[in-house]
Amino acid sequence: MESQVLNKLKWLANYGKDNQEGITRFVYTHEWHEAQQALKAWLEEEGFIVEIDCVGNLLASIKGESIPNEVVMTGSHLDSVVHGGIYDGQYGIIGGALSILRTIKKYGLPRRTLQLVSFAEEEGSRFPFAMWGSKNMFGKSAMEEIEGITDADGITMKEAMKRLGYSGIQQPKTDVRAFIEMHIEQGNVLEKEELDIGIVHSIVGQRRYRVTVQGESNHAGTTPMGYRRDAMKAASAMVSRVLEIADEGGDPLVATVGSFELKPNISNVVPGMAIFTLDVRHIDEAVLAHTTELMTSEIEKIAEHQNVKVEMEPWFESSPVAMDEEIIQILTESCKEKEVLYKLMHSGAAHDAQVVATSVPTSMIFVPSQSGISHSPLEFTSEHNLEKGIEVLSEALRKLAY
Repeated sequence: MESQVLNKLKWLANYGKDNQEGITRFVYTHEWHEAQQALKAWLEEEGFIVEIDCVGNLLASIKGESIPNEVVMTGSHLDSVVHGGIYDGQYGIIGGALSILRTIKKYGLPRRTLQLVSFAEEEGSRFPFAMWGSKNMFGKSAMEEIEGITDADGITMKEAMKRLGYSGIQQPKTDVRAFIEMHIEQGNVLEKEELDIGIVHSIVGQRRYRVTVQGESNHAGTTPMGYRRDAMKAASAMVSRVLEIADEGGDPLVATVGSFELKPNISNVVPGMAIFTLDVRHIDEAVLAHTTELMTSEIEKIAEHQNVKVEMEPWFESSPVAMDEEIIQILTESCKEKEVLYKLMHSGAAHDAQVVATSVPTSMIFVPSQSGISHSPLEFTSEHNLEKGIEVLSEALRKLAY
């Protein structure tokens, strides 16, 4: 028999289910709106007071008896990537709701308000603007910042919001005293180490670049090697060097070249242009800055030596964020009391928690991802681990709200 959490995950996954057995649920689409309304109806049936704010974030509350104006919040995001799985984002919402329900069933009404959040948007899958829901809720972004942003069909983000009745204009939320986001790990550390829970102590900062190498296209047979301005040769040397720097830096520094494109991309023509992406991450701002400066310098040296031009266009930047020591301690105590195997770890992926953490004491709970697979219909977390996450979160909510 399926556990309650898996049953509800599969239920919510029906909204946005695609023809590849995954979820494609972009913010402000019909599928997204259906999921939001279904979630709202379920939570109201369970006794939550539910409201939806001016960008579509859903907030479901169990009012505190003695300190109702202080909120202990948990939750995650409702949107998905293309052909995503049923755990990413959804688990933090469903698991968070069940954690609250189980806590009040066991201990009665809380002193502080327990609140579940389903953030409207985190992934940046439809519009090139990630974590819009949490950024807007906590006053980190305003409508001016999405001016002119469009999806692949040319629909502006503002227009998509307006169609569903969202103004996007609201006061920053200031009543939250603690936030815990529960999420699948999206890596294989916990599985490899045979642990049930990861307690996140920091989230990496990121620098992402689009690197364009401009050489000269020429005939592959008649152009001697010494006379070439081969964009592919230069770009491959650049890629090799930046990955070498990452290897030398060691954990937790990571660098990824995830996309590489040649032009004209013809077998008998020396490539005149190469375009690749560079993604660099670390938990220390100074190390991240130093590393990207070194990589930039090395790329420029290679370009000069290979007689090509290079342009590095930065297109995304986020700073590392440390989680709250007190929340980390509460989660640690909860794991020990529940006799759950855990470790302290950093998150190599971005999450809404890093936005909230700049305003509110915050941490995250990770549960294992089989083979580290995520953003795919193949992502999987066992029912055992799903339940362990809920156990730990429920105990932490009790400590914070009662």
